[in-house]
Amino acid sequence: MQGHPLRRTVADDTPVREAGLFGGFGGHVSVTDGRYVYMRACANPYNQPLHEHTLMPTHMRGFFTPAELKNAELVPPFSFTKDVPLLKVLGHALSNPYSFGTLLFDLHTDPGQEHPLLDDALELRMATLLTEQLRAADAPLGQYERLGLPPTGPVTPEHLLARTQKPQADAALQPPARPEDFPTGPFGVHVPLRDLFAHPEAEAVVRAHFAALLDGPFAQRAVNLSLLQIAAIAVGLLPTDRLRKIAARLSEIDTTTPK
Repeated sequence: MQGHPLRRTVADDTPVREAGLFGGFGGHVSVTDGRYVYMRACANPYNQPLHEHTLMPTHMRGFFTPAELKNAELVPPFSFTKDVPLLKVLGHALSNPYSFGTLLFDLHTDPGQEHPLLDDALELRMATLLTEQLRAADAPLGQYERLGLPPTGPVTPEHLLARTQKPQADAALQPPARPEDFPTGPFGVHVPLRDLFAHPEAEAVVRAHFAALLDGPFAQRAVNLSLLQIAAIAVGLLPTDRLRKIAARLSEIDTTTPK
């Protein structure tokens, strides 16, 4: 907890912080100074490394499975865990910020956050604020690696991502994938995963492009969904170009191959 007394703020708007950090697990890590919003995406398309640190290994719908805990390790405490070590477990997210890119907005001129800025000097300032907030919160080292930010030392122009990731930001504005855009067949992206997994070659194709999520807590619920349905639910995890690659590979499977 990093609370500040708000008496002066309530009385006369005296600021208590230069910036505020916010975000969701495995998603964008964002910072605002009240005017600008900087949404930092992961630096690589795999959204890794990503780990949970916990002493309560449960999901919203149940306990961690033995498979999830198989490679868990006990790691030293953070500054806020009262000298108590934690379990470090491979994490899974239901979105992938890489598909949307790193985004920078001016709330004064664009309160709806619809027009991302490309301003290297401003991004450098906001990325520095973000990094300072991560350090103050004692973020794990893996978070810096995932975001492409330095755990120590200054943030430099080589750490900027908004301009490099603009193609993802532009692509994210395109209409979502439509079922009619993909070939149908016994092993298409319209078919529930349980049916694809009944055929070893189809399962191998899906896992080659989508293993991280299928091995996580989402797996039990996902088997009744098609890849198209998963793409609509798990935002950014299955962008249209990846769906097309999977669909093309699935369409090449010989339906006469024995299961």
